[in-house]
Amino acid sequence: MKIGILDIDTKRETNNLGRRERYPNIACGKIYGYHKLNGDEIFYPYNNEKVDKLYISTIFTNTRPMIKRMMPLWEQRAKEIIIGGTGWDDYTKAPYTVTELPPEIATISHVPWTYEMYNIDYGIGFTTRGCHVGCAFCVVPKKEGLQEYREMQVKDLINPRSNHLILMNNNSFAHRDFMNDVEQIKFHNLSIHWDQANDITLVTPEIAKALKSVNYRGYNPNKKQLFFAFDLITKKKIDQETGGTVTYDMMKIVPEKVKLLQEYGIPPYHLKFYMLIGFNTTEEEDLMRVDCLRELNCDIYPMLFRDLNGKVGVDGNGKQQSFHVRAMRDWIHSGLYRKTDFKDFTRREEHRIQREKKESQLTLF
Repeated sequence: MKIGILDIDTKRETNNLGRRERYPNIACGKIYGYHKLNGDEIFYPYNNEKVDKLYISTIFTNTRPMIKRMMPLWEQRAKEIIIGGTGWDDYTKAPYTVTELPPEIATISHVPWTYEMYNIDYGIGFTTRGCHVGCAFCVVPKKEGLQEYREMQVKDLINPRSNHLILMNNNSFAHRDFMNDVEQIKFHNLSIHWDQANDITLVTPEIAKALKSVNYRGYNPNKKQLFFAFDLITKKKIDQETGGTVTYDMMKIVPEKVKLLQEYGIPPYHLKFYMLIGFNTTEEEDLMRVDCLRELNCDIYPMLFRDLNGKVGVDGNGKQQSFHVRAMRDWIHSGLYRKTDFKDFTRREEHRIQREKKESQLTLF
């Protein structure tokens, strides 16, 4: 049987460390492994070859229009087409419309097939799934549930080609076995990148000590970095012990926890905060968060809110986003937020900064 695998999202990018994938699609790795074990002929990357079965996977909702446009071509090239992934499934109203892998594929480990298929030199995967917080803007609670649960062990995700591991857990600190993960990371002498935004409200002296004890890294394995979330001014979530609702004033919590991490030897400049804008905060509240993180000397990664159908330009209530949202995202991305007031931000200055960055990068090669 001829099998095509079309991973819509993964692209090859060049960085100072050579060519690498960011990031492989684990579901595609499972599909690849299953069909390779069955002796099928696999076409990846798929380039419109004639196949018996074509799997199309997408993580991001903004790819839906392109997939629909391309369907007439793919229908001519494949006898059967299966489309799935978070970007294709509909989580807006229960019961959700979800395309799941067949059990015989879903139950196999993506290791080592993902590593072989994408030719990557690092380990990647989930040791835990789910998230108890239940943020209204997030698909994870709808997709994986409101409770963290074990997926795999650290030792089972290691790529023999390196000692670097990327964990994509949604809420690592919340799982009761977090410390077990830490011990495995240290035992196997791994450098570790927790890719998703960790919940800073869960940082305790014990967790801070554990984080300091491992070789944590960022997207670039040569850079020490930890990622956290600062998505809301007021954060409400379920207390894991009592089951009741707890409310956090994040303008107080973030500085307190950054200070705690610093006391255990993790400097603020090692911390990067995902900052959601355009969901339910005002321009004034967004600037408060920027000022807070800038004063703490933490990095910021702004994330523009889009609803669960991938629609951009609307807030959490489906209304038009505030005019400031896109400009603020670009102000932060450009790095100008560190030296220029938002009211003085101009596109001309942004473009000058981007041009200088490109010119400086060219001198590296």
